[in-house]
Amino acid sequence: MKIFFSVFFLFVSLGSLSAQTFIPNLFSKSNFVNATESPDTIKILAILVDFQEDMDGATFGNGKFGSIYSRNYGTDIIDPLPHDQQYFNDHLLFAKNYFKKVSNEKLVIEFTVLPDIISVSKTIRNYSPSPGSDDFTSLADFCTEAWTLANQINPGFDFSAYNLFAILHAGVGRDIKLPGSIGNERDLPSVYLSNKLFKDIYGESFNGIPVSNGNFFITNTMILPETESRELNDISGTTLIEATINGLLAASIGNYLGLPDLFDTETGLSAIGRFGLMDGQGIFAYLGAFPPEPSPWSKIRLGWADPVTVGLSNSDLSVVTKLAAQVGDTVILKVLLNSSEYYLIENRSRDANNDGSIVTYSINGTTYTKTFTEDTAGYQSFDIESLSGVITDVDEFDWAVPGNGIVIWHVDDNVINDKIEDNKVNTDKLHRGVDVEEADGIQDIGETFTTVLGDEIIGEGTEEDFWFAANPSLFYENRFAKDTRPNTLTNSWANSLITLIDFSGINKRMTFKIEFGDSVVRPLYTNELGLVGELNSFSTSQYQGVNTYQIIVDSNLIVTDDQSIIDSFEEFSEYKTASGIINDVQHYYGGLNNNLNFIISDGNQNFAGSVNLAETISSPLVINQDENSEYEIIIGTKSGKILFYNPGSLPSTSPTLKESITVDTTLIVKKIASSGNYYSFIVDPKNTTLSSTPVDLFFDSNGFSYPFISEIPVDLCLTKDQNSNYMSIVLTSTNKIHIFSNGELSSSFTIDALNQISSISISDIKQDGINYILVNNGNNVEAYNLRGAIADNFPFTDPEEIGFVGTPIAADFEGDSKSEVISVTIDGRIFAIDGGTGKVVSGFPISCGAKVDVVPVLFNADGKTNLAVLNADNNLSAWSISSVEGIIFWAEENGNAQNTSFVDAAENTNRINEFFPTSRAYNYPNPVYEGTTNIRYYVSEDSKINIKIFDLAGDFVAELNDNAEGGIDNETIWNVSDIQSGVYLARIEATGNSGKTEHAIIKIAIVK
Repeated sequence: MKIFFSVFFLFVSLGSLSAQTFIPNLFSKSNFVNATESPDTIKILAILVDFQEDMDGATFGNGKFGSIYSRNYGTDIIDPLPHDQQYFNDHLLFAKNYFKKVSNEKLVIEFTVLPDIISVSKTIRNYSPSPGSDDFTSLADFCTEAWTLANQINPGFDFSAYNLFAILHAGVGRDIKLPGSIGNERDLPSVYLSNKLFKDIYGESFNGIPVSNGNFFITNTMILPETESRELNDISGTTLIEATINGLLAASIGNYLGLPDLFDTETGLSAIGRFGLMDGQGIFAYLGAFPPEPSPWSKIRLGWADPVTVGLSNSDLSVVTKLAAQVGDTVILKVLLNSSEYYLIENRSRDANNDGSIVTYSINGTTYTKTFTEDTAGYQSFDIESLSGVITDVDEFDWAVPGNGIVIWHVDDNVINDKIEDNKVNTDKLHRGVDVEEADGIQDIGETFTTVLGDEIIGEGTEEDFWFAANPSLFYENRFAKDTRPNTLTNSWANSLITLIDFSGINKRMTFKIEFGDSVVRPLYTNELGLVGELNSFSTSQYQGVNTYQIIVDSNLIVTDDQSIIDSFEEFSEYKTASGIINDVQHYYGGLNNNLNFIISDGNQNFAGSVNLAETISSPLVINQDENSEYEIIIGTKSGKILFYNPGSLPSTSPTLKESITVDTTLIVKKIASSGNYYSFIVDPKNTTLSSTPVDLFFDSNGFSYPFISEIPVDLCLTKDQNSNYMSIVLTSTNKIHIFSNGELSSSFTIDALNQISSISISDIKQDGINYILVNNGNNVEAYNLRGAIADNFPFTDPEEIGFVGTPIAADFEGDSKSEVISVTIDGRIFAIDGGTGKVVSGFPISCGAKVDVVPVLFNADGKTNLAVLNADNNLSAWSISSVEGIIFWAEENGNAQNTSFVDAAENTNRINEFFPTSRAYNYPNPVYEGTTNIRYYVSEDSKINIKIFDLAGDFVAELNDNAEGGIDNETIWNVSDIQSGVYLARIEATGNSGKTEHAIIKIAIVK
């Protein structure tokens, strides 16, 4: 009997048992169909293959064509007998019609089905991979045997006239799981075997299956069954379950073209549902009779569609369904979230022609049509009772989608690029490469549900997943924003700064509005610069109201504006450029080998040149303004010299030597920090290995030097204290911070870090009279005062625990007089952290879409503070991050465009004048589980500290003594490794230099 169970189709196993997991020559352009003036053509050669007869209960049929049916059901079924050459021609005709329409006639399919049935030497089971196995050797052997026999049977046949090969075999595909299945089926899975997979199986030396007397090699094969229909036997009798292979055929051709599967290829579960071809639910829409059109991402990838990219301004937008679009209409909109993520927005309509669904089908070579005005019993995605024969065409393939309206796709190129070679684009349902933003707010595509009868069904999308004004879903707001379900956050949970609102009612032309920005944070631009080479540094400058960026790629200087490259200079600098406005003229300086290179421009005339120093430059150049407001260029060399040059000038005066100071010819100057008439620098020894022998590695302009032992200076910053004394801050290779002032080492501390910290910056984040040292330390952004005490409300920890890279930059852009700290994570999220509270600033994090190898830049323009980032994919992105012009403390690498690495003294607005505020006395961590605890306290003047620790019985436990610096938080470390668990009282007494004495008592809990 012919009966249909509406819940029979439970699970498409393409992912777990499909060589669609193996993408064909994915990055080979020859495998892609690109938009051209003339259509591209796929020529398919198909052969019919059967097996040795068997009585295997784990396979359907006995291995011969037509044996899957226990009786002849006549022609009133899908895929009726006979399954002969004409039958398969009709299926391939469907593929031809499908791709002609979905490609906008850019792809032509031609095909030949050879008439002879080829019998291989074994039964079906012998060619079938074991359940759960990803070893496709038996399938490759099946292909080799079948094509070898086909070559023998057809001597002289020109196989080279074809580029895609298909084996159409007797039996059904192991692609559907039926009720009661225990997973022991040994039918052949329907797969596309690519050249890559053949090589994975047979080795790199495998050139293909030889045919045509060895003059041609077959390197790919689609393996497809005669049908997906099968009989189910149970206590009620024999039931014919009807399904067909059109969807599988289309998806296999999609694989050949270079499309990855968009279901979860690790579980076989759906990921995009019936919204596109390359998903199990789409492949088996209308039980395999016809799939929906490919996703817009697939069409764009294959050159069949061109999206219209939306600019970064608030606007009213419209999208027109494909079949109703006229010249000038937009069919696919592209909205950038960052450089790697974007939305593709389209208007899908099941019946754009308003003529119902017109199905063309063939029975034994005779063509018929049938029209359905609506989904009805016998014609819906899970029921094709009203269809018969072989479906050869449908007037609108999008009748297969689950509804009408706007579909929003979230595409992540980072995920795609990382996973496409392994065909795992959509295996992570939280971070899919191609994802449908389900408007109902319930992410249920691909989720498994159990019916009241105990059967399982897979979520494939519903009409409520479309965006339209009257969507009745509980969570639908007719708005798509950072706080809706779903939301517009990026895949890294960063704020995309995008809001879509006011979707119109369902129509062939639908409208909505787009808004950019969040609070005061607003995207300005994002552009692909197309740079080639290694990014070394990134800087910015402004001249006559125009902002430009200076980028060192390899050693070449690239100058860009916010749109594109405007100039380039080869072999300009090994280091970040030093730039600035000198005498109302823009100057750029760089150092490479012995040459001081320069560019001087006033917008009308340029003067570029080079000065040979007869010295090898070894440090970033510094543009310094001395206390007489005279500019100079400071240069460090590999021969241990500091050179001072007068800047050049227009129209044609090159820089001239002002002064030369020899420090030590055995040393290499590696970085200079400067302000006014003071400068300091760090050096490396030349031709010397680090040992216990001290080598002078820190110097300043006052003649002070400091010998490091067993550590190497890594970075250098410069600031002032409240008495205008210069303070040099040096980071070393042991993650130790040394602070030099007034010709002495004033303090040192070590940062606890698993890896080498590469750089530091400084900023006034508290306005308490001191500048803080900022570092990126693994998952943390940390701020330390000059005694090594961690700043209040720091560290800030990356909530995703991906980790921060590079150097923090800092500015007061919120207008609260305290600096915010900006830092970038490994995956390109950008956090702005309030220096006072340690919390993320409203609107952040944002994302630039990829790793960042060069330090971002801050700059003021148009009365606002702006942030620009150049990521590793050469995308330049910028945002306005304030409503007012802020105070920038650390703008970019080396502090600023001049590379001075200097920040002036901090403000005293929030300085605490109380001698010993008890509220600032505490310890952390508390409770103490192991190791040590930091006892923290504040004094307003230099003081002696005595700490006595007692247990609750009043017995003395320990005594600690320390010196505290006034006007700053100080810490004394208590080692508790020999202390038992319990609660202890610590009496902290401070005695100031003025004679003041106060104390505080804190509780310390130890848990072991």
